[in-house]
Amino acid sequence: MKIERPQHARMSESGSSLLRLIQNHEAPVIDLLVRESIQNSLDASATSKPKSHVDVHFRMDDFEPLKLSRHFEGISHSLKRRFGENRQQFLSISDFGTVGLTGPMHFDQVSNNDFGNLLKLVYEISKAQEKQGAGGSWGLGKTVYFRVGIGLVLYYSRIKTKGGFESRLAACLVENEKAKDALLGVSGHLERGIAWWGQPYKDDFTVPLTDEAEIKEILDIFSISPYIGDQTGTTIIIPFISEEKLLSDTKSTYSDPGRNTRTYPWLESLDEYVKIAVQRWYAPRLMNRSYKFGSYLRAFVNDELISKDMMYPVFQVIQGLYNMTEAVASRSHEDILAQCGSEVHLENVSLNKVFKRGSKAGQIAFVKMSRKELRMDPPHNNRSPLVHLGRTQDAGENNPPIIAYTRQPGMIISYETVGPWVNRIPETPSNEFLIGVFVPNNSNSLLDEYSGISLEEYLRGSEQADHMSWSDYSVGSRRPGIIEKVQRSVSNKVQRAYKGQTANTNIRHLGGLSKALADALLPPEGFGRKPSITRKSTSGGSGKRVSRRGLHPTLRLLGSPKFEDGSVLTEFELSFGRKSTALELVAVAQTEGNVLSAEDWEDPGEIGTAFPISLTGLEIRRIETGKRQRPCEPIGFRLRNTGARKAEYEDVLMRIIHTGRRGVPYGVYIRVPEASGYTLQGVIELRSDDSMVMGGLKIIDRGEGLQ
Repeated sequence: MKIERPQHARMSESGSSLLRLIQNHEAPVIDLLVRESIQNSLDASATSKPKSHVDVHFRMDDFEPLKLSRHFEGISHSLKRRFGENRQQFLSISDFGTVGLTGPMHFDQVSNNDFGNLLKLVYEISKAQEKQGAGGSWGLGKTVYFRVGIGLVLYYSRIKTKGGFESRLAACLVENEKAKDALLGVSGHLERGIAWWGQPYKDDFTVPLTDEAEIKEILDIFSISPYIGDQTGTTIIIPFISEEKLLSDTKSTYSDPGRNTRTYPWLESLDEYVKIAVQRWYAPRLMNRSYKFGSYLRAFVNDELISKDMMYPVFQVIQGLYNMTEAVASRSHEDILAQCGSEVHLENVSLNKVFKRGSKAGQIAFVKMSRKELRMDPPHNNRSPLVHLGRTQDAGENNPPIIAYTRQPGMIISYETVGPWVNRIPETPSNEFLIGVFVPNNSNSLLDEYSGISLEEYLRGSEQADHMSWSDYSVGSRRPGIIEKVQRSVSNKVQRAYKGQTANTNIRHLGGLSKALADALLPPEGFGRKPSITRKSTSGGSGKRVSRRGLHPTLRLLGSPKFEDGSVLTEFELSFGRKSTALELVAVAQTEGNVLSAEDWEDPGEIGTAFPISLTGLEIRRIETGKRQRPCEPIGFRLRNTGARKAEYEDVLMRIIHTGRRGVPYGVYIRVPEASGYTLQGVIELRSDDSMVMGGLKIIDRGEGLQ
C-alpha cells in the first residue's frame, strides 16, 4: 500500500498530541476501547427497528509480522527491525448489521459538508456523530485505537452502493513523533507522527483500497474472512498488541495502596477481561430484546456469544432495573429481579421550571440484593458487585450504594459509589447491596430560554470525550443546572425509600450554636498569613469528661483554636450514646438570625455559591469504649481532603462527605462497630474562604450506622 504523510500545517495535530486527547488515567485502555468500538458499531446500525440486533465480534490471535510489513510502504523495514519474524498478537473488532464506512473516499468528494463515516473515522479528528441519539459527541474517542498497540490500525469495511457492494481497506498510524523508535523515522523536516496507507490518489494523497483480491490478501494474514453476500459492516484490526501490557493496565484498577494487586479470573487473559468490560458498560443493551431505541447488542469474544446466562448477576440486575423504567417499560417474569422476588423501587425524578412538557427528568429504579440473590455464596461463588465494576473492597466492610446512569444509546456512563449521586444514600451491611439505575426522559425538551433542546441533547453535550461523566454547562447565557438537580433528587429519593429500614436521621443541633463555638471557628484578623500557635498533642484531653452513657451524641471543644497555614485547628471530644453507632460531624454557617447547612447554602434559593467552610483534615488520637478498660491511641488515623478520604482503625470507620452541588468537603461521617459507648478525641481542621462568615459544627445522628 502507498504511504501518505501529511505535511505540517497551521493548527494541525501531531501524533503525540492526538494520543493525549482522551488520556483518561482512571479507566483501563481496554475499557475505553470496548466503550468506543461498540458505540461506533451501534451508531452505525443498518436499521432502527426494535428487536433487530448488531453483532460485534472481538477476536484476539497472532499473525506473522513479515507478511504484514511488506504491505506498508515507508515503514516495512522499521517493522522488520522491531519485530523480526516472531509471531505477534493482534486484536480485531468486527461488526455485522451496520452500514459500514460509507461516504466519500476523499475530501474533494464532500458535498453539503457531509463527510460520511469513512472520512470521520479514518481521516478526520473531532468530527462527531450527528445522528439523533448517537453515542459520540466529540469525535475524539476513536483515538483510543492508537493507544492499544503501537499506533497502527487497519480499517476494513463493506458497504452497499447503488450498483451493489464495495469493499474498502485503509490503514493509519499515529505515534509519538518524538520517540527514538518512531516507525516513520526522522526526515530532518517537521515530523507529525501521522500517516495513512491505501491506493494512490491525486498528488500525494491516498484513498482506501477497493481491489477485492488485494484486500483479501491482507485479511488472510489475520485469518479474517471478508464480508460476503449481502453482509455489510466494519472490521478494526490492531496489530502488534501486548496482552501482558494491556492486562497490567487493567490490574492497576484492582490495586490498593500498600497492598498486592487482587487476582480475579478476568485479569488473567485478555478475552476474559473483554467479556466483563462488555457487560460492565453495555448491560442495558446487551442481549436485551426489549431495548426500544433501535438494535440491541449481541457481543462475541473469540466466537463465543456473551449470552444472558453468562452475564454476571450485577449486570443482569442493571438490565432488569433499566427495563423497568418508562424508557423501556418491559418487566420480564424471567429476569433475576423476578426470580428473586425483589422489591424494586421506581421513582420519578422531577425538576421544576426546566422543561416544556411537565417536570419529569427521568426515573430512578433501585433495589437491595442479598449475597445469595447475587449468587455470591456456594456453589456459584461470584465476586462482589463492586469488584465486577472495577472497584476494590475489603472483607467485612459495609457496602456503598451503587448508582449507574445512562442515556438513549444504552451505554452506562458511570457507576457512582461516592460523590453527589450517592451522598445521602445509606450504606448497606456487608451481606447486602443497593443498586440503582437512572434513565433520563430523553424526549422531553428544555424551555426556550435554554434553546429548547432535548434533554438527550443536553446530556450528550455534557459528556467529556471519554463519555464517562455528566457535568452541567451553560446553554446560551443561562445555566439550567439539570445534572446537579438530578443528582440531588436521586440521592434524596433513594435515602427516603429506606429511611425506616436504616439509620435514624433525626438531626440534633449542638445547644443552639453558641457564640463561643462560632467565635472559636471564626478566624481572627490576619487568618491565613502565618501560624500563630504551635500544634500540640491532645492525647490526654482537657476539661471535665463527658459521660458516654447518654442516649445522644455529644461534642465538646477542648482548649482554644489554633491557626496554621490558613486553617483553624480545633481539638474536640466526641461521645456516642448507647443508642447510635454512626453520626456526621459537619460544618455549618451562621448568618443573621439563621444557621445554614452546606447543602442549604449552595441551594440557588438561598446563597447559591460554593459553601465557604471546608473540612481539610481530621485526626482521631484517642479512642475509648465501654467494653475496654484501656483507651487506645491510634497512630496515623486521619483523613485529608487532599489525601486519604476514608480511613478505618479497629472497625471505627470515618470518611469525608461532600456537598452535592459543588463537591465541597464539609464534614465527616463516623461509624463505630457497636453501641457500647465510645469517646473519640482528636483534631478537626477547617478552612474558610470568607472571613465574614461565622462557622460552627453540628452533629447529625445517623442511628445504627448503615449510611
